[in-house]
Amino acid sequence: MKKLLLATAVAALSVSAAQAAPTVYGKAFVTLDVNTGDNDTTTTNYNPDGSVLSSVKTSKSADGRSQLNSNASRIGFKGSEALTGNTDLLYQLEYGVDVDANSDQFYSRDTYLGLKNAQYGTLLAGRLTAIDDYVNFANVTQGGDAVLASYESPRLNNTFAYFSPSYDGMQFMAMYTMDENNFTDTADRDVFAVGGKYEMGPMNVGATYTQAGDELKVIRVSGNYAVNPVLTVGALYQNSDFDADKKENAFTLSGEMQTATPWTVYAQGDVVNNVLGAKDADTYRLVAGGKYAINAATTGHLYGAYLNDESTVRTGAVEVKEEFDGFGIGGGIEYKF
Repeated sequence: MKKLLLATAVAALSVSAAQAAPTVYGKAFVTLDVNTGDNDTTTTNYNPDGSVLSSVKTSKSADGRSQLNSNASRIGFKGSEALTGNTDLLYQLEYGVDVDANSDQFYSRDTYLGLKNAQYGTLLAGRLTAIDDYVNFANVTQGGDAVLASYESPRLNNTFAYFSPSYDGMQFMAMYTMDENNFTDTADRDVFAVGGKYEMGPMNVGATYTQAGDELKVIRVSGNYAVNPVLTVGALYQNSDFDADKKENAFTLSGEMQTATPWTVYAQGDVVNNVLGAKDADTYRLVAGGKYAINAATTGHLYGAYLNDESTVRTGAVEVKEEFDGFGIGGGIEYKF
């Protein structure tokens, strides 16, 4: 009887030891930003023969007050447990936190359960970021939008994602979002996506295709290249069909350079034509900044940006053209744990 009790206790301890404690991780990223600019609206009335009847332009200055912002601050719990010799169960619970606010706290980011097999790859199920986020080798900006494309790596509920093992640097991906016809949907329709990326040495490249019903079809291609040990350049092109008159085209070019000091400097340019498929709707942005490595966990940030946004809408004999010109500067501290 004593031997049986001892064997049972040893077995229980073995199971307990196999259940590793989750890893707690996260970051707090707070910046002080100042944004200012001008909104111009030009309303033009046309005669039946196409000549201009009247044209009126109004201008309004955008708010230039300083703002304290929390940028993708988060806390999460993740871990794994071996189920067999080559299959692990994976889990992650990640929640966003607004460091500077007292509302909308602990909103779900990527949360999932999954299985990882050494031979067949990884399958995840839950609320997941769209797989085009894994093919973005051009973004170097800190905080705000990664690229200016209208479709930009949303998080989707009720989603499955598959990631193959790496084959000499090549990996394949697929995603499917269920349309459950209830309040938990984020896309209001089925979404599927496929993609692949190659990461080896100084070069990273990849491509994805995403489709949501007949209303959205998106192709993304991106890559970067380490010109030398301190300089990396990147590019991204995205073509989005919103079932509108035009297809949106988004371009991103960037460069990042490590200096002889703790500073890393970067610059990025984004151009979007036919925003959301609208003719004569264009946006472009220029960003320049630097990151200062205070220590392994703490980074200081300084940056500035210029944004121009134009759109023209004509209804009958009335045409309304809106243009925004603005710039912003900011800086802050990022701490990862």
